[in-house]
Amino acid sequence: TLAPHGLREALVRYIDEEMEHARAGRKAQIWAKLNALVDDLIIRKLYEASEAGVKIDLIIRGICCLRPGVPGLSENIRVKSIVGRFLEHSRIVCFGAGAGLPSKKAKLFISSADWMQRNLDKRIELLVPIEDPDIRRRLISILGTYFDDNVKGRKLGPDGKWKRVKASGRKKAIRSQEVLQHLAEQRISESKRQDRAVF
Repeated sequence: TLAPHGLREALVRYIDEEMEHARAGRKAQIWAKLNALVDDLIIRKLYEASEAGVKIDLIIRGICCLRPGVPGLSENIRVKSIVGRFLEHSRIVCFGAGAGLPSKKAKLFISSADWMQRNLDKRIELLVPIEDPDIRRRLISILGTYFDDNVKGRKLGPDGKWKRVKASGRKKAIRSQEVLQHLAEQRISESKRQDRAVF
């Protein structure tokens, strides 16, 4: 799907589908990792989805004009920001498709677009479906790692204020960027060993 002709409409359509699942009593869930969430229409649709019973978890690194956790409006929305050693620009969007998340049935996308008017109306941006099973598993796992971050994560409250997420009790401290860096280093090492084995 390509912006400025159709990307916002595609997002609205996928959000509407999740609302239909929720109203039919099926699991309904949305995960997204973005740099910014500003677009009025998308925010209104997310509020509408929350009221319909869709569970929404967002990783928004920068500006977020949505207010999560507001009674009667956005009780089913959670927003976290993670700012660590690396400046990230990856965007991942996932819709449960009636099966909840994580799920093999999910509709999974990578994208160049933040949910902002300038991206959706004035730039050429892409929303690309991911079909390869291995890549799908990795991307969903990456999202889960970000949601689990209790060191560099901050949660957005209904008052618009960010509060640091802290590991409580005996819960293991998880710094998402370090976890993902370690996994990347492991894959590089395994690839090098396989290359040596070939020759």
